[in-house]
Amino acid sequence: MISRTSVFSRLTDPPTEHRVYTEQNGAVVSPFHDIPLFADQSNGILNMIVEVPRWTNAKLEISKEEPFNPIKQDIKKGRLRFVRNCFPHHGYIWNYGAFPQVRHIQPVYPRPP
Repeated sequence: MISRTSVFSRLTDPPTEHRVYTEQNGAVVSPFHDIPLFADQSNGILNMIVEVPRWTNAKLEISKEEPFNPIKQDIKKGRLRFVRNCFPHHGYIWNYGAFPQVRHIQPVYPRPP
């Protein structure tokens, strides 16, 4: 289990440059590479990186290209992207995100030929 993991934002103008970084024990870390997949492997509890929190609609994603892989708002045709509301709710009705370290895991089952 990771101790003292938190996030911090770098608010910017223009808002297209806004970033959310992950911090562990006072140092910036990558949510892809530095947070383990399992919070408690013996009980099957996984860590999760929440990109779009429940009831929000800003389309946020982990940046694969930037150092430390911050979370940033997706941009399409120069404009910030937002997810549609799921009537009668505002934004996503669940937390949306990714599991850390999954890019490093070898497939369990053979891939089809």
